[in-house]
Amino acid sequence: MFCWSCWIAAGFWTAWKLCEFPDGLEAPQVSDSLKALLVLGQLKGAAGAACFWVDQGWWCVKGVRLSAFDHYMYVLQCGDGSYYTGYAVDVPARLCAHQTGHGARYTKSHAPVRLVAQARFYSKRRAMSAEALFKQLTHDEKERLLARADAEPLEEVLCQELPGFGADTAGEFACRRLAAAADEGFRAFQAKLIPTLDARSIVGVRTPELRRIARELALRDDADAFLRAVPHRLFEENQLHAFIIGQERDYGAAIKLYRRFVPLIDNWATCDQTPVSPLKGDMEATLDAVRAWIASDHAYTVRFAIGVLMKLYLGEHFATDQPAAVAAVCWQDRGSDDGAVRPRTDAYYVNMMRAWYFSQALAVQEQAVLPYLEQRGSQAPLDEWTRHRAIQKALESHRVTPDYKDYLRTLR
Repeated sequence: MFCWSCWIAAGFWTAWKLCEFPDGLEAPQVSDSLKALLVLGQLKGAAGAACFWVDQGWWCVKGVRLSAFDHYMYVLQCGDGSYYTGYAVDVPARLCAHQTGHGARYTKSHAPVRLVAQARFYSKRRAMSAEALFKQLTHDEKERLLARADAEPLEEVLCQELPGFGADTAGEFACRRLAAAADEGFRAFQAKLIPTLDARSIVGVRTPELRRIARELALRDDADAFLRAVPHRLFEENQLHAFIIGQERDYGAAIKLYRRFVPLIDNWATCDQTPVSPLKGDMEATLDAVRAWIASDHAYTVRFAIGVLMKLYLGEHFATDQPAAVAAVCWQDRGSDDGAVRPRTDAYYVNMMRAWYFSQALAVQEQAVLPYLEQRGSQAPLDEWTRHRAIQKALESHRVTPDYKDYLRTLR
């Protein structure tokens, strides 16, 4: 007779032992049976409480993390000879779920089941596309493709033979290239550098390699499909998107890409590394876009707008209403009553860009910008936090003369 109390106790024991795993333990070090216990999201009681599943393909348990690029279409043969096709990021664990009656109603009512084939893809979208198309085949058509998979990888068979599937998509190409270039040490560094992002969305690919991948991706006939597939799941996918936009030479096409992408930027790094050169094609039209972006209630849209003003509008296209618009932003932490700007928050990254703008503008538009740093008090155009940091950045700048720095120090 099955002992539910033992099963529940096992669930608590598993959760407890997982918390003892050292940081950095990778999923392959965990036995399939233990992983299966983790992902049986339909388990009931305390055992279920010990199990977590993240749809994007990550383990949500301390120290246990699956790759962002492991996505599988799998095929099971049921007891009556029929086939069941599904999607998973961990096939052994999913198979265990089916074999214990927790995978799907169909496999539960057509047990026993066994795994006959699996196809590995680098993106969830690609794997689920394969699943959907394979399900449309007749039983005989499925058997023909599965027979071929005995001699070559199923994913290659599907690319060649599955109607409507075809060769790599732009998204699959991008993920495969990112997987090949991923660096775990750099991923950990990036996660600390961009604290507002979920660290699980970072895979650790360096910028020069991202630029190379973006150039190759932009040359594909289906590159636009990648640009339309937003929001992206990974930080590096957003970086690729930004670098592809930077290669667009037609202003009309570029501004449409910016309008679609900028509101989706979710971190300071993508914001600052998104090229702005294509926006030079029509400075008046770009200024209209900047006015809309700077009025946004999305932090990184505002930061991008200020960055555009700093990079493109401090020279011949400068106007005094531009620093006024930046000063008027005054972004605060949500829920903050004291006006403080706390580190590693959206408000911090918006206001740091404001300070950066004024420190740069001071070097080329001194007469228009200096009053923003000189005035203090409740009626001053700049809040004290941003004013102080703008002065500090100006003091660190090589573009400000030593004598002028002495004067700036008196304003602190």
